[in-house]
Amino acid sequence: MLVIVVIGLFLLAVTLGLGYWSYLLGKRNQSNFVGTIIPVAYFAVRAILAVMTQTTTHGLVSSLVGSLLFSLIYYGLFAWGKHRANK
Repeated sequence: MLVIVVIGLFLLAVTLGLGYWSYLLGKRNQSNFVGTIIPVAYFAVRAILAVMTQTTTHGLVSSLVGSLLFSLIYYGLFAWGKHRANK
């Protein structure tokens, strides 16, 4: 049980760290290409993990939709940071 909690906390820290990093990249007014690297890489890694671990179609689809949602959030944070930098 402790291992699951530690893994969950690690994943939470990585997820929040990637979101903050996306925001900072946008705030530094990086190019749009740089802003798409994190969401695309996150989606690709999560999609590979979902395909490897899910045995049912329902689980696979929900994992892919969830990772797509987080990818969109990461890009939104980048765009928000970019908007704040251009104010």
